[in-house]
This record gives sequence, structure tokens and C-alpha cells, in this order.
Amino acid sequence: MTMVIFFIAALAIVAIIYLAIHRVLINRATLIVRRQAETLTNEAVNAVLTKFFHRSLNLQSQTVADVWGRGVMAFEYVIEQSTLAEADGQLTVQSMSQALADYATAHQVARVKGAKETFRVTDWWTYEQRLHIDIAYLMNEATREYVDDLKKVAKSQGERL
Repeated sequence: MTMVIFFIAALAIVAIIYLAIHRVLINRATLIVRRQAETLTNEAVNAVLTKFFHRSLNLQSQTVADVWGRGVMAFEYVIEQSTLAEADGQLTVQSMSQALADYATAHQVARVKGAKETFRVTDWWTYEQRLHIDIAYLMNEATREYVDDLKKVAKSQGERL
């Protein structure tokens, strides 16, 4: 009887160690992919914004993905209201979307199969004298599903992005 209890305890310990190591490896892999996607998205957004502002803004994103789930490659950019005047009113959701599409085509940025676009402006709002822009990089299925879900929510609320 003691041997059975010892065996079950040993098996439980091995299972816990395996799950802990597995979780660390998966989280590490996800973090590496997210950093690569963030770097590529930062490059695209900054290149596009340079055309609107005629200078580099060197924006760094904040990850939106932690809120929406593992594997979602969505990033937020913030532009000060005082800086927006330099864009001469040319910076809109549509112009940003088109410029990102042109960038993706010119630089042959990969996207997930079935996605109509590489980058998607998923949100655009002003808060405390700052313009917040959320950009999704549709590099995987999780991000494509996230964008599809946002479209459904926007459609049900009568909005469009």
C-alpha cells in the first residue's frame, strides 16, 4: 500500500514538473513571435507615419494582445494631439489603412492565408489630447479571428473601421 501511494505521488510530481516546463517553453515561444511581429509592425507604422508627418515619429507600440488572448498580434500607438497638426488633416483611418496596405505590398510582408489584408486598423480614438491607434498584424489565425470578431461587434453596433 505504501508503494502505491509513493508511486502516485511520484507520478503527480513528474506531471507537475512536465506541465511547468511545457508552459515556460510555450510562453517563451509566444513571446519571441510577438516581439518579431511587434518589431515589424513598428517599422511599418513608423514608415507610414513618416509620409504623413514628413519626419520620423519613432513610435513604439504597447501590446493589446494580453487583453484579447494568446497569439493575437495587436498593438497600440499613441500620437500627441499637438503633433497631429503636422499631418495637415491627412491622417485618417482610411488613409492609414491604405498606406499600411501599400507598405505591406511593397515590402512583401507575409500574412495568414485567408486574410484580405496584412495590417488592419482595429481601433482609432482620442483620449486626453492623444490619438490612440490600434493595429493588428494578421500573421496568424488567432489575429485573423480577433479581427473578424471585432468586425462582428462593430457591425452589431453600426460602426465601421
